[in-house]
Amino acid sequence: MRQLSLGLLLAATTALAPISAAAEPERLMVGTGNIPIHPMNLRVIIPWAERVAEQGEGVIELVVRHGPMLVNNDNYVDRVTDDVVQIAFGMLVFQPGRFPRSLVTSVPFVEGSAEAAAIAMCRLYEEGAFGEDFADVVPLFFVPFPQSSLHVNGGELSSVTDIAGRKIIVGSPTAAAVVTGLGGTPLSIPVYDNYQALQLGTADGNILPFTAFPAFNLHEVTTAHMAAPLGGATGMVFMSRARWEALTPEARAVLEANSGCDVTREVGAIMDAWDAEGRAMVAAQPGHTVIDIPPEDLALLQGEIAQAVFDGFAQRIEGGAELLAQWQEAMAAARAELGEN
Repeated sequence: MRQLSLGLLLAATTALAPISAAAEPERLMVGTGNIPIHPMNLRVIIPWAERVAEQGEGVIELVVRHGPMLVNNDNYVDRVTDDVVQIAFGMLVFQPGRFPRSLVTSVPFVEGSAEAAAIAMCRLYEEGAFGEDFADVVPLFFVPFPQSSLHVNGGELSSVTDIAGRKIIVGSPTAAAVVTGLGGTPLSIPVYDNYQALQLGTADGNILPFTAFPAFNLHEVTTAHMAAPLGGATGMVFMSRARWEALTPEARAVLEANSGCDVTREVGAIMDAWDAEGRAMVAAQPGHTVIDIPPEDLALLQGEIAQAVFDGFAQRIEGGAELLAQWQEAMAAARAELGEN
């Protein structure tokens, strides 16, 4: 079974070997791709970097750099493989050509929390279900995002059918298929441009988790919200395999000491808490409505629309039907483990 290398937040229980005081520390630059005060930095990446620095004093030094000029959605893999930065954060959905099989984690109508997705992602990674997706990179940890929900700016949103004839921003082919199936028009607009698109009326709504709202102030340009299992997403903090293998044994030990799927599960719990806080913040805004998807709407989505989405994924990805079945099984097992309904 392949070993998943995941670092994050919790103190490692593995004692590190003594290091010669004369050795120079391994210096690695971390590109977050976010503005400094972005919640992803404050909740996940910076605490992880601080933990590594604390445990690896004199062995490994992490220099965290923020902003999209250095690392962004379009270049984050190249920045790492070209050794511009040695570690970066990026969302797999923004590089579908590089991580096609991993996009199974974005398929809608597979219910479960981000913590459940963390458990399921680890299981499939260890089983080798993602094929060659990660052949050239080493994930240090995955960041599973909660399920995306439906949001609109103005107008009714008491049923998913209310988006018929409306322009909805989506972040994946599967989300686009859902919008199309409901009679809407899917738009592909980067999350950092959602605000302007909604403000100017270029778009009428979007499909995103509530985690995006505090980070991008999207509550200012939306009014109605429906929580629904419209697909998750997965990010990762990673190194190139070549750079990982070039690390000193001592530096690699520091990173490995903070690894394991139990830690990734903690990341999922952090993301779930962030999503709940985002939803509460949005619900507290004057003039906003936030509802859970009505049972009849969920049944509608899980019928012909879900089948069309599943069939589309199976056709795009070699062995896609089997991979989707693996993902559904892993999510069901994770939900049972967590006691989720």
